[in-house]
Amino acid sequence: MPYLLIAVSNILGGSTYAVSVVALKGFPEKDLILLRMALCAALFVPFLWRGRRRLSAATRGDWARIWAVGLFGYALPLSLGTYGVKLSSATSASLLVGIEPVTIVLLSAFFLGEALTGLKILSLVLGLSGAMLIAFQGFPDLSGAFSDRLKGDLILAFHGGCWALYSVLGKSALKRVDPLDFTAATSVIGFLGVALWALPGANPSAWAAAPLTAWYATTYLAVAGGFLAVILWNIALNKVEASKVANFIFLQPVVGVLLGVGFQGDPLTAWSMAGGALVLGGMYAASRS
Repeated sequence: MPYLLIAVSNILGGSTYAVSVVALKGFPEKDLILLRMALCAALFVPFLWRGRRRLSAATRGDWARIWAVGLFGYALPLSLGTYGVKLSSATSASLLVGIEPVTIVLLSAFFLGEALTGLKILSLVLGLSGAMLIAFQGFPDLSGAFSDRLKGDLILAFHGGCWALYSVLGKSALKRVDPLDFTAATSVIGFLGVALWALPGANPSAWAAAPLTAWYATTYLAVAGGFLAVILWNIALNKVEASKVANFIFLQPVVGVLLGVGFQGDPLTAWSMAGGALVLGGMYAASRS
């Protein structure tokens, strides 16, 4: 059951890159980040109120991890991802999120003492290989590595590494903090951090001019990507080693391809199918490790 929750969480997360492109047609990057996190935080406020007594009993160390996750493992990578998608593409974002599971496995071995087994390494190799085949439609061609999109790709790579902090730092706190309480607290803290940065330059009067499609996309990002996906991830993370859930992140490029086929008419190529098979193989290896 935990692996099913992880899979659904990453399916939702994988869809957010394409949806972000739609939302960015109506809102500047900073405004989109602010609106997305404000809507998400509003959904979590009732959960935060319900769990206030349990959270009051959390240790100082747990609260330090909660604040660190909220600011550096949630708000920061979400913001970086929005800017990266704007400068680069949803496809690059889907690929470069592969930095996250690699970082999770390495940090989990170093900080959490989780074993770096052969199956875990195999799952990472399969997943990353599949993601590259899907994104590059073949073997990677680095001849254009220094194109105009390099800045966006570097931001997306850094955003993938920052997301790893969410799972590695959160894993320790989840031993004593209820997953829903943890999710609510980190989400609200993340919003507070973003609000301090984004509110001074926000232009609410211009939001009314945004098309409905941008509002729908922003609502989806908040509800599906920021609310449901994160709840499912933390519930599963409470039951499974962080390094074991890491490889399921490679589902995200598969979702990106399916969205392209279903909504943009992109062809389902042999490279995409081969990459998808490798991703599924990596998921299986991770679940058996």
